[in-house]
Amino acid sequence: MEINISGDEYLKSLPKEFKDRMKKLLGDEWENFEYSYMKESCRGLRINSLKKGVLKEKHGEILKKAGIDYVEKVEWADDGYYYDNTSYPGKHPYHEAGLYYIQEPSAMSAAALLRPEPGDLVLDLCAAPGGKSTQLASYMGQEGLLISNEIHPERCKILSRNTERMGIANAVITNEDSSLLAEKFPEFFDKILIDAPCSGEGMFRKNPQAIEEWSVDNIRLCAKRQAEILDNGAAMLKRGGVMVYSTCTFSREENEETIEAFIKRHRDFDIEKQLRLFPHKHKGEGHFVAVLKKSSTGFCNISEAEYQKVDNINYRKEFSGNNCKKGQRNKNTERKPDKNQMEALREFTSRTLSAHIEQYILSGHLILFGGRLYRLPEATPSLNGLKVLRAGLCIGEFKKERFEPSHALALFLGKNDVKSSEDISLTDVRLEKYLRGETIETDALKGWCLVCADGYSIGWGKVSGGQLKNHYPKGLRKNV
Repeated sequence: MEINISGDEYLKSLPKEFKDRMKKLLGDEWENFEYSYMKESCRGLRINSLKKGVLKEKHGEILKKAGIDYVEKVEWADDGYYYDNTSYPGKHPYHEAGLYYIQEPSAMSAAALLRPEPGDLVLDLCAAPGGKSTQLASYMGQEGLLISNEIHPERCKILSRNTERMGIANAVITNEDSSLLAEKFPEFFDKILIDAPCSGEGMFRKNPQAIEEWSVDNIRLCAKRQAEILDNGAAMLKRGGVMVYSTCTFSREENEETIEAFIKRHRDFDIEKQLRLFPHKHKGEGHFVAVLKKSSTGFCNISEAEYQKVDNINYRKEFSGNNCKKGQRNKNTERKPDKNQMEALREFTSRTLSAHIEQYILSGHLILFGGRLYRLPEATPSLNGLKVLRAGLCIGEFKKERFEPSHALALFLGKNDVKSSEDISLTDVRLEKYLRGETIETDALKGWCLVCADGYSIGWGKVSGGQLKNHYPKGLRKNV
């Protein structure tokens, strides 16, 4: 959670050892760095280019309606904008509809440098809460495959919800250790992003708890963990592929030294770019990014004998299988819907969806996962044996002899994708009622109806007798 404290409080709370290290790192720039924390931190968001109806020329209108008067582009991120501390876009219906993702501006740099293309096979290895994953997806345009992984179960649930809110159809969400994924996907991905767990020095101003947890020992612990994750990422990258490593910390041990040690262990990699974002130089918090390119030839890695000489190599034993417990493996296997289920699905699609979306769903690879029906992204390998929270676009679930669409499908769709919709303006009191989960009046056709907020899909309702029964998820309903 973002917490802002005053510059004075921040400076007083910093450990002396941290300040001494930063003075050594920055030299003459220390005073400018120190002064930057006396100023207000920068806030940012990214417009969701995947949202149906969101066009480049509408960005200004969207931001203004969301209550943002001050608009400035984030120079290193497509669709990224700053906003001031008098705006609260996270409380606006546009946020619930997935029109934008609130993200710290410097954090937008890593995905912008990786910049996958439609059709790529992409891995975000440490993906929660989802800012960088949703940004990667925006470049991919719903094509190819994005596997977004998070080892911590609760954070993985947040990642899954954010992926759903942004209407992403080509993402598979997994909850695994990187070592298991490396066994499952050898040299599989075109591009990999590793936003590694770190000591969080660059985010001290927004997360005071990180200050309390800071220590040199923790930096060393993070560096060991980062080395393991990097090695596992390297094993999953295709020849000629690109891997971006990023942290939100300042320490050289977790940044340049981690990358230097990685290159010594993996001589088939080159450093294409390294950059740092400092709050006294850029409009954002602290961030480090390295772009690594894997050779397209079959050049072998460093020998095992040399490998063992690398400092701190014992991290392999210490961190192997971190947080993976026996009995947690997902025993669900991929199942195809049966004949009766397909009939129920076709009845829903023919009555509710336009022809091109019906074809998109029915022609896709449909599987049942955890009782829900998903359309798998193209080129998805078998997911058996993995802990999977989301297997592409969730279409819905079968309840006895009928099919009920998912909230994820609603957020993926646009007004032109359905036969019946109820478009509610931002000033209409019915929008507040809908977001509270109440029944509202409507002139829409009987049956499933896509509810839109100011033209943008936000959820489902089911119409009968001039009343729209609310199907907005109970966990999202608000007292607005």
